[in-house]
Amino acid sequence: MKQKYHLKRFCLLAFLLFAILAIPSMDAQAAKVKPKTGTYIKRFHGEGFDAYGTVIIKKITKKEVTFQFCYESVLKVSYSRKIVGKRKGSTVTFQYKDMSWGEKGKGTMKLANNYIKIKAKANAHSPGYLGTGGKWYKLKRKSGSKKFRTF
Repeated sequence: MKQKYHLKRFCLLAFLLFAILAIPSMDAQAAKVKPKTGTYIKRFHGEGFDAYGTVIIKKITKKEVTFQFCYESVLKVSYSRKIVGKRKGSTVTFQYKDMSWGEKGKGTMKLANNYIKIKAKANAHSPGYLGTGGKWYKLKRKSGSKKFRTF
């Protein structure tokens, strides 16, 4: 009788130990990146004016991300038309054309839950063109709006 009691107790403890060890792995699966469409913005504080870097993500699939890249300030506006980037996991590579200045560039975007990171470099050597100068910028999700801008 005591052996059955100890066996049941051992099985219960083994089950509880297994459940406790399995919880962190389930949390890791739940923490996978679930990127969202919408408008992502980074605000730059300038001398006497503010500027905004904006990425509007219209569609996300397993292989592609459709978006627009913009930069707006009092002094200039630069924007791309529709960009279709190639996606591998949470990383998106893309090429774009600056519709304001006519320059071309390429970049990389990393998708996260409520923000993205983007790095883009135009072929031009002027800071007036659309891009991040080869630096990573973190843009926070501000809204669910997917409407592309036209200037």
